[in-house]
Amino acid sequence: MSHIYVADDNTEFAEFLATVARREGWTVSLCSNGIELLEKLKLEDGPAFVLVDINMPEMNGIEVIDDMSEIDRPLRVRFVTGGSDATLLAAKMIASARSLSVGRSVFKPVTLDAFRKLLKEEHAELAAL
Repeated sequence: MSHIYVADDNTEFAEFLATVARREGWTVSLCSNGIELLEKLKLEDGPAFVLVDINMPEMNGIEVIDDMSEIDRPLRVRFVTGGSDATLLAAKMIASARSLSVGRSVFKPVTLDAFRKLLKEEHAELAAL
């Protein structure tokens, strides 16, 4: 079974993603900020898909990247945003420079069909890690 970590301070959006992922057979861990995400990622092992909101309180998506790159487990990352492309591009460049496996970005709002497709793609990517 595949594991997804959803780090987003928008509770309604995060719950939507979690519900869809669970229905598709994923194990889900919800995090409201980057600090919580890093704590949960360090507690477990095995491959995982991580959806990280770029704009969160306490520790945002860009700040998470450095610590995430030091976690010794196979991770696939996609950044989520409802905001500017410049911040998103910076996050992707930094993550790639830290040798993180980064997929296409997710833009809010995301449709049910689009998210299901994304989960299938990520399931295949995790199986290859």
